[in-house]
Amino acid sequence: MVGWFCLAAAHSGFTADSPAQVLTTAAAVRNLTAAEAERHYPVKLHGVVTFYDDALYSRFIQDETGGIYLFEATNLPPLLPGQEVEVEGVSGPGEYAPVVLPTSEKVVGEGKMPVAQPVSLERLVSGRVDSQLVEFSGIVRAVHYEKDINYYVLDFVTGGERFSVYARQLPVAKPEELVDSLLKVRGVCATMFNHQRQLFGVRLLVPQPEGLVIAKPAPPSPYDLPVKKINSLLQFIPEGALSSRVKVAGTVIYCDPGSAICIQDESSGLYCQTLQRDGVQPGDQVEVLGFPAKGEYTPILEDAIYRKVGTGAEPKADSVDVNELLTGAHDCRLVQLPARVLDRVARGRNQFLLLQSSDFTFQAYLPPSANHDNLADLKNGSEVMVTGIGMIERGNHWQAGEKWRAASFHILLHSPKDVAVLQAPSSWALTDELGMVCGFGVVALAALVWVAVLKRKIRRQKIA
Repeated sequence: MVGWFCLAAAHSGFTADSPAQVLTTAAAVRNLTAAEAERHYPVKLHGVVTFYDDALYSRFIQDETGGIYLFEATNLPPLLPGQEVEVEGVSGPGEYAPVVLPTSEKVVGEGKMPVAQPVSLERLVSGRVDSQLVEFSGIVRAVHYEKDINYYVLDFVTGGERFSVYARQLPVAKPEELVDSLLKVRGVCATMFNHQRQLFGVRLLVPQPEGLVIAKPAPPSPYDLPVKKINSLLQFIPEGALSSRVKVAGTVIYCDPGSAICIQDESSGLYCQTLQRDGVQPGDQVEVLGFPAKGEYTPILEDAIYRKVGTGAEPKADSVDVNELLTGAHDCRLVQLPARVLDRVARGRNQFLLLQSSDFTFQAYLPPSANHDNLADLKNGSEVMVTGIGMIERGNHWQAGEKWRAASFHILLHSPKDVAVLQAPSSWALTDELGMVCGFGVVALAALVWVAVLKRKIRRQKIA
């Protein structure tokens, strides 16, 4: 029992009943529970500044036991990465992990940056290296500059996890030169969390220019990459860099500027996520660079950029029925099918139709960029021909073989003109429907009257 007590005391630095003692290492503070840290135990640390910028609300120091966050140090003079400091203050629970509430910060010299701890993706996103100087390598997906904080933001995706790196300077002259390069990053892991102290993401904060090292540069002329067929994306290959950027080419069949474009070649269609707003129209010929990723059923391209290389006619839509769409063979291709309008819905900038074809109900969406148009002229009950991008919704049950069918699908419309009215609902049909409703009402009322009369007769019989 005594041994266990000593071990617990060594782990936290004190017990609840012990007199307040000065915590002298980052690990001693981080090992506190939130309740313990809230007691504001005295802290005195000696370490090196690993990152310090009030614009990002990020102030970190690290000693031989680990890194720690300095909370609300705005009344103290700013520190610089690499400075050796002595920090006094008290413990605090923080909003994710225990922190130090500093009352004084003293620079005692120029220190040496700690050795960055190499981490795997799993460890990086687990929160276990929060506030620590770490090293990570990955393929750069995108780079942009945020003027309000004066930082470059580099996006990485590894194992399906997306996170960002913040840096003041880049090791290249132009930001776009970093995209598709293998980059070694040394930075402080800063956790993003909700109000319940739960992690939902991480970002890396690079304190010095030497924290970004190009391990493998991107191709100097990315558009010189060979064109890949759309239907070859994410197919089996014995070996290769699947995370690298690829180039595809095709005809634009859908465009939502700043969000996505869809293209189609002779083999397949492809949904490309992009922030680019360059105007392209259906029928334009484009080359697209992006990173293949798993889609709902067929692959998509993430972080795509594109350039227009020609113009032409929009491809002819595949005439399909519901069953053909649900096979997945026309996923992300321009399709056309007849349907009946059940309803029109507008939610903010989003508009969609509720349609029915062969007793199957589905939806057709207008992009928010088309909000200046509307579908108000369509009447419920109209027979229409819908032309748009067929996007299947796989569902939870998949099996190999020809018998499998997707759970559902939806259609992406480019404009209201993609819904052509074949036959408007006739006035006699509407009148007939109204008559049926009235007829049901009369029958229901008669039934109620008959029940009332029957009850009255039964009561009279009982009295008699």
